[in-house]
Amino acid sequence: MSRPEWQLRPARPQDRALIKRFACAAPTVPWEREAEHFIQHGLCDWAFDTFARKNDPRLLLLFHRKSGELVGVAAHERTELRYGRTQPFAATKLEVVAIARKWQGQRFKSGDRVSDVLLSAVMTDVAARVPPRHARVFAIAHEKNVRSIAALVRHGLVEELSRVDPSYRRLVTPHRR
Repeated sequence: MSRPEWQLRPARPQDRALIKRFACAAPTVPWEREAEHFIQHGLCDWAFDTFARKNDPRLLLLFHRKSGELVGVAAHERTELRYGRTQPFAATKLEVVAIARKWQGQRFKSGDRVSDVLLSAVMTDVAARVPPRHARVFAIAHEKNVRSIAALVRHGLVEELSRVDPSYRRLVTPHRR
């Protein structure tokens, strides 16, 4: 069996410079610029903050194996959700899932979408955390970001919770008993 064309690994503090150069936004798309700014200027502080350890922040980097190019960035953390007036419940938040501009809409030679490889790896990482993460996973995406919403739906985030902002959708995996 051959190795995949890509490699996923946890980020390390020495990756800061690489992450600071990560470009995923079209210059005219505000929600993409917002995500890119967070990745470049806040994500490492979020991931490596010693006070955040209770939330178990996890920052993952997807590389093209042959070129060593950073293809995608994803992060998740343990948190709580509240739906309406219900009691809060445990969940995992996909803090960010982003594909480098050059790789958006692309497929690896295997035929797998780059975005699906990254999201699949993130969902697998969530499921493999010790101590275990709660099965409810959610993400927030701009309502006009149809490619991201489609990718999230392909990976099981199919229910919508109340919106925290009129322009942003909060998608979550279904409740399992």
